[in-house]
Amino acid sequence: MPTMQRESSDRSFPDAVVDAFHQRFGRRPEVVVRAPGRVILLGAHVDYSEGWVITGAIDRAVWLAAAPATGSETRIHALDLDANAALDLNRLPPPLVDRDDSRASWVDYPAGVAWALAAAGHRPRAMDVVYGGDVPIGAGVSSSAAVEMAFLLAWEIFAQHEGSAGFGLDGAARARIGMSCENDYLGVMSGIMDQFTSLHGAAGKLIFLDCRSLEHELLPLPESASVLVADSGVRRRLTDFGYNDRRGECREAVVLLLSRLDGIETLRDVSLEDFELHSHILPMTLRRRARHAIEECLRVHEGAAALERGDLAAFGRLIRQSHLSSRDLYEVSIPEIDVLAAAAWAAPGCHGARLVGGGFGGCVMALVETEAAEDVRARMIDTFAREFGKEPEVVACSIADGAGIEPIQD
Repeated sequence: MPTMQRESSDRSFPDAVVDAFHQRFGRRPEVVVRAPGRVILLGAHVDYSEGWVITGAIDRAVWLAAAPATGSETRIHALDLDANAALDLNRLPPPLVDRDDSRASWVDYPAGVAWALAAAGHRPRAMDVVYGGDVPIGAGVSSSAAVEMAFLLAWEIFAQHEGSAGFGLDGAARARIGMSCENDYLGVMSGIMDQFTSLHGAAGKLIFLDCRSLEHELLPLPESASVLVADSGVRRRLTDFGYNDRRGECREAVVLLLSRLDGIETLRDVSLEDFELHSHILPMTLRRRARHAIEECLRVHEGAAALERGDLAAFGRLIRQSHLSSRDLYEVSIPEIDVLAAAAWAAPGCHGARLVGGGFGGCVMALVETEAAEDVRARMIDTFAREFGKEPEVVACSIADGAGIEPIQD
C-alpha cells in the first residue's frame, strides 16, 4: 500500500478500484466496501489484557471492489502492490504456525479471514476482488484490520445475495472473526480493538471501549482539535519483534499475582493499590510491564472523564504520560518515535503526542489545536530531519465513520 504522503481525498479510491476491477475482470463490481484504519489516543497495549481504550477510526482507508465468482476460487488483485493471488476456498493454506515458512504475506490476511469464517461455521463464497487504499502498512494505524474487515464485509454481502440471511454477524462477532484471523491464523496475539474500531467508528467521535465486555460509548472530540499522524518510516513485523513477548509477560505477571490476589483474570482486574502491595513478588521486567498496563487502564478512565468535560489540556497530559510509560515501562518505543513525540510536545498548540500501534516503529499521533496544526507539523518535520537526515511524512487525519458499503459511481 502507499505511504502516508498521498494527499488525494478518499473519493479517488472508489474510482480507482472500480476502474481496475473492470480492466482486470471485464465487468463492473457489484459492491464497493470501505474499511478505515485507526488511531489509539489512550490504551496502549491493554486491549489483550481486556482493558479499556480510547480510539478513533481515521479517514485513511482500504477500498475493496468485488463481485461474486463461480467455483471455489477467489481471485485478488492488490492495487497498490500490483500483485495477484488466487485463494481456493476449499483448500486454504494452513495457519502460519503450521507452515515451514511462517512469514506472513499480504494474501494471508484475506486467507485468514476466510479461514476464521470457516472455523466459525460460515462458508464464504468465491469472488473477484480489487483492493487498495492509503492506510500505510506496518505504521501502527492498523492496515491489517482494515483489510480484514473489508474482505469480511464483502463475503457477508455475497452470502446475503445467495438468498439467505448471510452469516448473521453483529459488529462484535465481525470483530472477533478479525481477531481470530490475527491470533489463530497469523499468530499475532493482538486484542479486538483494531477491528472493533474499524467497524464502529463515527465521524468526529472517539470510541471508549471495554475490551472485555465490548461495551462502548462515543465521546466528543471538540471541533477545535485535530489529529496529526507522523510516520517515522520505520517498519516492524509484530510476529518478528516483541509484541507477543509483551502479551506473554502480562500473562506471567497475572499468574504470579494470583498467589496473592484471588480471582484476577487479567491485569485489568488488579487495582493500583493491590499492585503496590504485592508488586515485589514480580521480577523487575514483569513489574514494569504490569505497572504500565494497570496505570494505563486508569489513564483511559481519566481521559474519558476529561473528554466529557471538554478538557483537552488534561487529556493531552494523559496522552504524554501514556507515551512515557510505553517508552520506559513497556519498552516498545524507538528513538525515531521518541524524537517525533518530543518535537510535538514542545510545539505550542499540541495537547499531547504518543506512539500508536504495537510499537517498535510506525507512527506518532499528536492531538493539536487545528489552528496550530501546520506549525506543529513543521516542527516535527524539522526536528526529525535534523536528527535523522530525512523528512517524515506528517499528515492531518479526520476522525471518520466506520466500515461500510459505498455507492458505485457511474
